[in-house]
Amino acid sequence: MGTANRKHLLVEGHDDLYAIVQLMAAHVPWGNTKEERPVVIEQCGGVENILATGFISTKLKSREVETLGIVVDADADFTTRWARLRSLCLGQFPEIPETVAPGGLVIDNAQGKRLGIWIMPDNSSRGMMETFLGFLVPDGEEPVWRKAQAAVREALELGAKCRDAHLDKSNIHTWLAWQDPPGQSFGTALLQKILDPKSSHAGPFVTWFRTLYRL
Repeated sequence: MGTANRKHLLVEGHDDLYAIVQLMAAHVPWGNTKEERPVVIEQCGGVENILATGFISTKLKSREVETLGIVVDADADFTTRWARLRSLCLGQFPEIPETVAPGGLVIDNAQGKRLGIWIMPDNSSRGMMETFLGFLVPDGEEPVWRKAQAAVREALELGAKCRDAHLDKSNIHTWLAWQDPPGQSFGTALLQKILDPKSSHAGPFVTWFRTLYRL
Protein backbone atom coordinates (compact mmCIF):
# COMPACT_ATOMS: atom_id res chain seq x y z
CA MET A 1 0.00 0.00 0.00
CA GLY A 2 1.38 3.41 -0.98
CA THR A 3 2.32 6.14 1.44
CA ALA A 4 -0.72 8.24 0.52
CA ASN A 5 -3.03 5.40 1.49
CA ARG A 6 -1.48 5.34 4.97
CA LYS A 7 -2.86 8.82 5.59
CA HIS A 8 -6.33 8.40 7.07
CA LEU A 9 -9.05 10.72 8.35
CA LEU A 10 -12.02 9.78 10.53
CA VAL A 11 -15.20 11.86 10.22
CA GLU A 12 -18.68 11.46 11.64
CA GLY A 13 -20.77 11.05 8.49
CA HIS A 14 -21.17 11.37 4.73
CA ASP A 15 -21.92 15.11 4.82
CA ASP A 16 -18.67 15.73 6.69
CA LEU A 17 -16.73 13.57 4.25
CA TYR A 18 -17.93 15.31 1.10
CA ALA A 19 -17.67 18.78 2.64
CA ILE A 20 -14.03 18.19 3.57
CA VAL A 21 -13.22 16.67 0.17
CA GLN A 22 -14.61 19.66 -1.72
CA LEU A 23 -13.10 22.17 0.68
CA MET A 24 -9.63 20.66 0.42
CA ALA A 25 -9.90 20.05 -3.34
CA ALA A 26 -9.92 23.84 -3.68
CA HIS A 27 -6.50 23.96 -1.98
CA VAL A 28 -4.58 20.79 -2.87
CA PRO A 29 -4.62 18.36 -5.83
CA TRP A 30 -7.20 15.74 -4.91
CA GLY A 31 -7.47 13.39 -7.87
CA ASN A 32 -10.46 11.61 -9.34
CA THR A 33 -9.61 8.04 -8.38
CA LYS A 34 -9.05 6.30 -5.06
CA GLU A 35 -5.37 5.84 -5.88
CA GLU A 36 -4.88 9.55 -6.62
CA ARG A 37 -6.50 10.88 -3.45
CA PRO A 38 -3.96 12.08 -0.89
CA VAL A 39 -5.99 10.98 2.15
CA VAL A 40 -8.35 8.08 2.84
CA ILE A 41 -11.44 9.56 4.52
CA GLU A 42 -13.63 7.18 6.50
CA GLN A 43 -17.12 8.15 7.60
CA CYS A 44 -17.81 6.37 10.86
CA GLY A 45 -21.59 6.56 11.18
CA GLY A 46 -21.65 9.05 14.04
CA VAL A 47 -19.43 10.53 16.70
CA GLU A 48 -20.38 7.83 19.19
CA ASN A 49 -18.59 5.26 17.02
CA ILE A 50 -15.42 7.34 16.86
CA LEU A 51 -15.48 7.83 20.63
CA ALA A 52 -16.17 4.17 21.39
CA THR A 53 -13.52 2.57 23.58
CA GLY A 54 -10.84 0.92 21.46
CA PHE A 55 -11.86 2.36 18.09
CA ILE A 56 -9.21 5.07 17.78
CA SER A 57 -6.48 2.98 19.42
CA THR A 58 -7.12 0.16 16.95
CA LYS A 59 -6.76 2.57 14.05
CA LEU A 60 -3.52 3.93 15.49
CA LYS A 61 -2.09 0.44 15.94
CA SER A 62 -2.85 -0.57 12.36
CA ARG A 63 0.15 -1.00 10.08
CA GLU A 64 -2.01 0.49 7.32
CA VAL A 65 -2.20 3.83 9.15
CA GLU A 66 0.79 6.13 9.48
CA THR A 67 -1.08 9.41 9.96
CA LEU A 68 -4.52 9.54 11.56
CA GLY A 69 -6.70 12.63 11.54
CA ILE A 70 -9.93 12.97 13.49
CA VAL A 71 -12.61 15.59 12.80
CA VAL A 72 -15.61 15.66 15.13
CA ASP A 73 -18.18 18.21 16.27
CA ALA A 74 -17.90 19.87 19.65
CA ASP A 75 -21.71 19.86 19.83
CA ALA A 76 -22.90 21.39 23.13
CA ASP A 77 -19.66 21.06 25.10
CA PHE A 78 -16.22 21.50 23.57
CA THR A 79 -14.37 20.80 26.82
CA THR A 80 -16.03 17.43 27.34
CA ARG A 81 -15.46 16.42 23.72
CA TRP A 82 -11.75 17.29 23.87
CA ALA A 83 -11.29 15.53 27.21
CA ARG A 84 -12.80 12.33 25.81
CA LEU A 85 -10.66 12.40 22.67
CA ARG A 86 -7.53 13.11 24.66
CA SER A 87 -8.19 10.21 27.02
CA LEU A 88 -8.65 7.84 24.08
CA CYS A 89 -5.32 8.86 22.53
CA LEU A 90 -3.14 9.13 25.65
CA GLY A 91 -2.06 5.49 25.56
CA GLN A 92 -0.24 5.91 22.24
CA PHE A 93 0.42 9.64 22.52
CA PRO A 94 1.38 10.21 26.18
CA GLU A 95 2.66 13.72 25.41
CA ILE A 96 -0.68 14.94 24.07
CA PRO A 97 -1.29 18.37 25.66
CA GLU A 98 -4.05 19.06 28.15
CA THR A 99 -5.49 21.77 25.91
CA VAL A 100 -5.80 22.03 22.15
CA ALA A 101 -4.64 25.14 20.31
CA PRO A 102 -7.05 27.11 18.07
CA GLY A 103 -5.14 25.73 15.09
CA GLY A 104 -5.93 22.14 16.03
CA LEU A 105 -3.67 19.34 17.21
CA VAL A 106 -0.83 17.75 15.25
CA ILE A 107 1.52 15.49 17.22
CA ASP A 108 4.01 12.69 16.51
CA ASN A 109 4.95 9.80 18.80
CA ALA A 110 8.07 7.72 19.29
CA GLN A 111 6.67 4.92 17.13
CA GLY A 112 6.55 7.15 14.06
CA LYS A 113 2.79 7.65 14.11
CA ARG A 114 1.22 11.06 13.53
CA LEU A 115 -2.09 12.20 15.03
CA GLY A 116 -4.25 15.20 14.23
CA ILE A 117 -7.46 16.35 15.90
CA TRP A 118 -9.82 19.12 14.83
CA ILE A 119 -13.00 19.78 16.81
CA MET A 120 -15.59 21.70 14.82
CA PRO A 121 -16.06 24.53 14.50
CA ASP A 122 -12.85 26.11 15.85
CA ASN A 123 -11.28 23.97 18.60
CA SER A 124 -12.74 26.15 21.33
CA SER A 125 -16.47 26.75 20.84
CA ARG A 126 -19.66 24.75 20.97
CA GLY A 127 -20.96 23.89 17.52
CA MET A 128 -20.55 21.57 14.59
CA MET A 129 -19.68 21.24 10.92
CA GLU A 130 -22.73 23.36 10.07
CA THR A 131 -21.42 26.15 12.32
CA PHE A 132 -18.11 26.08 10.45
CA LEU A 133 -19.85 26.11 7.06
CA GLY A 134 -21.87 29.14 8.11
CA PHE A 135 -18.57 31.03 8.28
CA LEU A 136 -18.03 30.20 4.59
CA VAL A 137 -21.10 32.07 3.35
CA PRO A 138 -19.63 34.52 0.78
CA ASP A 139 -19.26 38.10 1.98
CA GLY A 140 -21.68 39.40 -0.63
CA GLU A 141 -24.37 37.04 0.64
CA GLU A 142 -24.34 38.30 4.22
CA PRO A 143 -27.75 40.08 3.98
CA VAL A 144 -29.43 36.88 2.78
CA TRP A 145 -27.57 34.84 5.42
CA ARG A 146 -28.80 37.18 8.16
CA LYS A 147 -32.34 36.94 6.75
CA ALA A 148 -32.15 33.12 6.82
CA GLN A 149 -31.08 33.19 10.47
CA ALA A 150 -33.90 35.61 11.27
CA ALA A 151 -36.38 33.34 9.49
CA VAL A 152 -35.29 30.41 11.65
CA ARG A 153 -35.73 32.49 14.81
CA GLU A 154 -39.19 33.58 13.65
CA ALA A 155 -40.15 29.97 12.92
CA LEU A 156 -39.06 28.98 16.43
CA GLU A 157 -41.21 31.74 17.89
CA LEU A 158 -44.15 30.32 15.92
CA GLY A 159 -43.59 26.87 17.38
CA ALA A 160 -41.13 25.19 15.01
CA LYS A 161 -39.77 22.05 16.64
CA CYS A 162 -36.08 22.59 15.92
CA ARG A 163 -34.01 21.96 19.03
CA ASP A 164 -31.57 24.62 20.21
CA ALA A 165 -28.72 22.15 19.71
CA HIS A 166 -29.59 21.98 16.00
CA LEU A 167 -30.01 25.71 15.39
CA ASP A 168 -26.86 25.94 13.25
CA LYS A 169 -28.14 23.08 11.10
CA SER A 170 -31.43 24.90 10.54
CA ASN A 171 -29.63 28.14 9.67
CA ILE A 172 -27.34 26.69 6.99
CA HIS A 173 -30.03 24.48 5.45
CA THR A 174 -32.43 27.44 5.27
CA TRP A 175 -29.80 29.54 3.55
CA LEU A 176 -28.97 26.74 1.10
CA ALA A 177 -32.69 26.33 0.35
CA TRP A 178 -32.70 29.90 -0.98
CA GLN A 179 -29.89 29.34 -3.50
CA ASP A 180 -30.05 28.38 -7.19
CA PRO A 181 -30.46 25.47 -7.34
CA PRO A 182 -31.97 25.16 -3.87
CA GLY A 183 -30.97 22.65 -1.24
CA GLN A 184 -27.54 21.58 -2.47
CA SER A 185 -25.46 19.27 -0.28
CA PHE A 186 -22.54 20.81 1.59
CA GLY A 187 -20.01 19.27 -0.76
CA THR A 188 -21.83 20.46 -3.87
CA ALA A 189 -22.31 23.92 -2.37
CA LEU A 190 -18.54 24.16 -1.89
CA LEU A 191 -17.84 22.80 -5.37
CA GLN A 192 -20.19 25.35 -6.94
CA LYS A 193 -18.85 28.18 -4.75
CA ILE A 194 -22.26 28.68 -3.12
CA LEU A 195 -20.11 28.34 -0.01
CA ASP A 196 -16.65 29.86 -0.39
CA PRO A 197 -13.86 27.27 0.02
CA LYS A 198 -11.28 30.07 -0.19
CA SER A 199 -12.83 32.09 2.64
CA SER A 200 -10.33 33.32 5.21
CA HIS A 201 -12.48 31.55 7.81
CA ALA A 202 -11.51 28.23 6.21
CA GLY A 203 -7.82 29.07 6.50
CA PRO A 204 -7.06 27.57 9.94
CA PHE A 205 -8.68 24.24 9.05
CA VAL A 206 -6.94 24.11 5.67
CA THR A 207 -3.59 24.84 7.33
CA TRP A 208 -4.20 22.12 9.93
CA PHE A 209 -5.10 19.58 7.23
CA ARG A 210 -2.09 20.39 5.05
CA THR A 211 0.27 20.36 8.03
CA LEU A 212 -1.05 17.05 9.33
CA TYR A 213 -0.77 15.27 5.99
CA ARG A 214 2.26 17.23 4.74
CA LEU A 215 0.45 18.40 1.62
